[in-house]
Amino acid sequence: MNNFVFHNPVKVIFGSGSISQLGKEVSAWGDSALLVTGKCAIKRNGVYQQVADSLNRAGITFLEHDGVSANPLLSHVRAGIEKARTADCSVILGVGGGSVIDTAKAIGAGIPAAHDVWKYFTGKKSVQSTVPVICVPTVAGAGSEMNSGMVLTHDEKRYKFGFAHRYLFPKVCIADPAATLSLSAAQTAYGAIDTITHCLEAYFTSALDNGPFQYGFMETIFNTVIETSLRLVHHPDLLEDRSTMLWTGCLALSGIATAGLGKISFPMHLIEHALSARLDVPHGAGLAAVIPGFSLYQQNLLQPRLARLGRKVFGLAGHDEKQVASEAIGSLQQFIASLGCPNSLKDLGVSRKDFQQLTDHCLVQAQIWRMREYDRAKISSVLDYCYNP
Repeated sequence: MNNFVFHNPVKVIFGSGSISQLGKEVSAWGDSALLVTGKCAIKRNGVYQQVADSLNRAGITFLEHDGVSANPLLSHVRAGIEKARTADCSVILGVGGGSVIDTAKAIGAGIPAAHDVWKYFTGKKSVQSTVPVICVPTVAGAGSEMNSGMVLTHDEKRYKFGFAHRYLFPKVCIADPAATLSLSAAQTAYGAIDTITHCLEAYFTSALDNGPFQYGFMETIFNTVIETSLRLVHHPDLLEDRSTMLWTGCLALSGIATAGLGKISFPMHLIEHALSARLDVPHGAGLAAVIPGFSLYQQNLLQPRLARLGRKVFGLAGHDEKQVASEAIGSLQQFIASLGCPNSLKDLGVSRKDFQQLTDHCLVQAQIWRMREYDRAKISSVLDYCYNP
């Protein structure tokens, strides 16, 4: 195991009915909040009213900033920063999925900055301070509620970049699984894909072979998500399964599983960010379309890792590592298809004519993320494998 520093300061209040504690938690950090939300889902399912009631009981004044899109936009963040500055909001409150929470983080980090918030995402500036962020996740999978990362899309340049910093951890996460009961089958499936991808990328890219706890932890998440999500897409009102999905989504990208693994990278997110930015693809759908092809591209290099995944997660048997590794990729494809998600870029409606702009996007993000091995030739090869694995 490699040496590491683990730092995760997020206070998590988990359980049905926990939204009622929101006002009390916000009041510990201030008396006025910018309430960042999506378009209208939380008003339909009753979550908005629960949030408003709790804030009102605690005497918290709040200003709404709704309309966050599935791939959150820089222009919307900039508007939120100005709105929060004008109202002198002391807390940024994100209630929604990962896009909403990422938007809240970007607004919180942008308020005290003397520069444009986009400079964080291009690596030109680092966070020096942030307005406290408190979140209520209503979608399981993104994990933003319990980590230090955020992702944003530049409207004009059509770049979707990710950025992480220790100051970006939310102060509090109110995780109420009942708030996820109204998710559609597609949203549930995309969240499941997001969760397993967060583990798969660490599983595939770590140079450490002997990490029994870390790999076992991720395999448990794989098994749990597969079993639970397959039930939920057909029976969405199972509260215990919603609880399980929400908590595994929180943990998958919290840093716990990867502590001690050394350097890891996010090559599947590298490809997916290009898909979302240039073709406006839902994040989970884009990841689903990339997983099989990327696994095939890396099959020879990752053969022992893939064979272990096949045995531990999919119950595959046999002594031929190459065969088991190949069957593991097939099992991944079958799971993705069983959730109703695309299995390839072709399934997603991507044309080979799109490869040039996708590659261009990946090259810029790879440079910022210091993934130097991902040059034009390698990215093009990965896209070829992902097109129709």
